[in-house]
Amino acid sequence: MDLLLQALRAAGEQTRLRILALCADHELSVTDLIQVLGQTQSRVSRHLKILVEAGLLERYQEGQWARYRLAGQGSVIPGQAANKSGISLARYILQNIDMMHPVFRRDHENLTRRLDARQQRIQQFFRDNAPKWEEMRTDLVDQPAIDAHIRKLLLAKPVKHLLDVGTGTGKALLDLGPSIGAGIGIDNSFAMLDIARTNIEESSLNNCQVRHADMTQMPYEAETFDTALVHMVLHYTEAPAQVIGEIARVLTKGGRVLIVDLVRHDNADIRTTLQHVWSGFAEDEMADWLTQSGLTVEDRAEFTGGKLTVFATLAVKDGA
Repeated sequence: MDLLLQALRAAGEQTRLRILALCADHELSVTDLIQVLGQTQSRVSRHLKILVEAGLLERYQEGQWARYRLAGQGSVIPGQAANKSGISLARYILQNIDMMHPVFRRDHENLTRRLDARQQRIQQFFRDNAPKWEEMRTDLVDQPAIDAHIRKLLLAKPVKHLLDVGTGTGKALLDLGPSIGAGIGIDNSFAMLDIARTNIEESSLNNCQVRHADMTQMPYEAETFDTALVHMVLHYTEAPAQVIGEIARVLTKGGRVLIVDLVRHDNADIRTTLQHVWSGFAEDEMADWLTQSGLTVEDRAEFTGGKLTVFATLAVKDGA
């Protein structure tokens, strides 16, 4: 009863209702919320503290930043006990909020503009750095070891139709193309795709192609691909869980996805310089997203040879 009363008191304030609505679909920083709500840092931080203590929101530290998300959307944050009353109440409140009310609609529009502006900065970064992208990546991680691991895992079984999500310069297609039936790489950076097309044509890989597409809404029917690769991409997207869900949708039953990305780190300079949205991911966090999308983890490895640690998680779609 005490936990429920605490959650009810926390939710009974307009700004905190607005914060709950904003965190329903996004994991946001204090800065994000300050910009959207138009309030001071001290006020927003106080509201967030109340919501976290009441179990309506979860907070986790990411380097110098802290992100907030609706309670119960993923694994329990270490050191934070789950408040089932808060989780249930948060979901009930969101189900009954009129998102078309002028206040909530304006907040949503402001957040959309902020997220769009961030993605535009990322796209400009890719345009500026596309020609030297592979060289930049090699400086950060043990790319030869990662590439060898990708080949070993994905080619351990026949690959009929490969989807390379966030293909970039098409390097994975170049490496895997001669050993697979067909491959499609998608990316939302035209600059990267120009380089990828040139690389594929010069390599005479007639079984591979690249397309401009949004990885959160892929233009493919369900169960189209038996294999998918997501190589150092998720830390650039606002909604990694949504991307994983979309990959699961287009995978055949028994299909495999290999996710290669950064282990969560606290190097703020690298994150800022390379325009990363996320400072990597925790193992249990990634496992939860995969499970929620109907994927079962079969293998995980880590590579520590560069400035940052990289994980490679192989998961299989249930129902084969």
